[in-house]
Amino acid sequence: MSIVPPSDIPISLDYTGRDYYSIREQLIARIQDRLPNWAASNSADFGVALVEAFAYMGDLMSYYIDRNVNESFIASATQRDSVLNIAQSYGYIPSGYRQANVTVTFTNSSEEEVITIPAGTVISGDVITGDTVNTVYFTTESDVIVDPDIDNGIADMTAKEGRSVILVSDYANEFGELVGTSAGTPNQSFVLGENPAVGDSLEVYIQGGASYSKWRQVQHLVDANPFDQVFTVTSDGENNIYVNFGDGVSGAIPVNFSEIRVLYVVGGGVLGNVTTGILVNIDYVPGYSTNELIALQALITVTNDEVGFGGSEPESLAEIRYAAPLTLRANNRAITLQDFNSLALGVTNCGKANATSDIWTSVTLYVAPSRNEGDPDLQPGLDDNEDPTIEYETLAADVETALTPSLLIGTSLTVQPPVYVDIVLTVQYAKQPQYTTAEVEASIKSVLTTFYGYYYNTFAQTIYVQDIETTLNNDVTGIKIAKLVNLHRPLGSGLNTLVGAADEIFRIKEENISIGLLS
Repeated sequence: MSIVPPSDIPISLDYTGRDYYSIREQLIARIQDRLPNWAASNSADFGVALVEAFAYMGDLMSYYIDRNVNESFIASATQRDSVLNIAQSYGYIPSGYRQANVTVTFTNSSEEEVITIPAGTVISGDVITGDTVNTVYFTTESDVIVDPDIDNGIADMTAKEGRSVILVSDYANEFGELVGTSAGTPNQSFVLGENPAVGDSLEVYIQGGASYSKWRQVQHLVDANPFDQVFTVTSDGENNIYVNFGDGVSGAIPVNFSEIRVLYVVGGGVLGNVTTGILVNIDYVPGYSTNELIALQALITVTNDEVGFGGSEPESLAEIRYAAPLTLRANNRAITLQDFNSLALGVTNCGKANATSDIWTSVTLYVAPSRNEGDPDLQPGLDDNEDPTIEYETLAADVETALTPSLLIGTSLTVQPPVYVDIVLTVQYAKQPQYTTAEVEASIKSVLTTFYGYYYNTFAQTIYVQDIETTLNNDVTGIKIAKLVNLHRPLGSGLNTLVGAADEIFRIKEENISIGLLS
């Protein structure tokens, strides 16, 4: 067999064709440039076997190269660890599990005895999700006196989902769970032993001889001095929480052999958004022995006449992809109104933000708490009387504290709650014959309350008639055609494009949806 001398003209390779078949064809073509008589048609040919082996390895390497590139950018990364690491490099710390709040009712069945239920009392109930039964725990926040002569022996108290790690971990004492011992080296990191855990509940104590000192949480260690007793909190793709210490230049190093203890709340998440009548057990009362607890359970009953709200899962990848670049663009300074919005969204539990100002020296920032998709809370941050909740007050204080160092000299910041505005609308439709009227109308209400619920809406939003009709026609099961014939604010009328004010968030309730058949 004669061998053709190599050409002086460079061979152009198609670097975009990197799958097995493309690489195989390119290799065969390259060989045939040198060996024109080689047909590569016999699968038993050792040369064909070598080509296919190289093509397989090339395909595999191309896959890993693509995956590596994808995981290097926040917009294309699919692994949670990758997204978290990139967000952290932007200076953004995603929110973790958040606790639900609920009002519980204690009833005193004794006729004369006045009973005080101390703060830290743990109540529980079973939540059924699919085929799984989970026990959810709530802890009361303050003492409550249940007097049989007052309000028929009934008293209410606010409780938060979760229990202190002291009640959960075998490695905990009054200063929290023992998560490790310092090695005296820079950049130490310790993982909490319990999951889920409420990330903003952490208190870190470092042993110093016979006592413990409380260290302070900061967002970034790089801002700390060498002797600052500070730590940061991060999480991984499995939502495990890590406590991180400095290197002696940015943040102090815990003394060698000292115990690292963390006091925190075990719990959090949407599991705490319980329905009514779930919390019926008193599991633990501070300072009570077993016999005293049994005696108390015989006199005091507990239940929740209201649903739990505010519990949410760690930020989703979509939320992190949206908020993290905003923090990077703001670059820790609040100059433009968008900077105020971006920095506020970087604060734990801030789900929505909108800044407005007539003059640069006075900025009003409207903020609202974060919620997961499908959360039933219709007005996060406000109670039934439209007054700010404790959750909102905490959020407002956190936002103000976070943004104050970033303000221009002479600029004042006022943080305000949202105003929720109901939308009244009428839908007419024609259904497909294989679906019942009840099925279609239930689907219409579900789609509207979902796509125009709190999770998808924001401040100062504009809602167009055609957008609602497009949503109905594309996403409602069993519908042939839908038409919006009425859209307005309360006390209004007509078919209008709704434009929200700076402090307004639109919402659609099921009772404000009227449905009829197209004539």
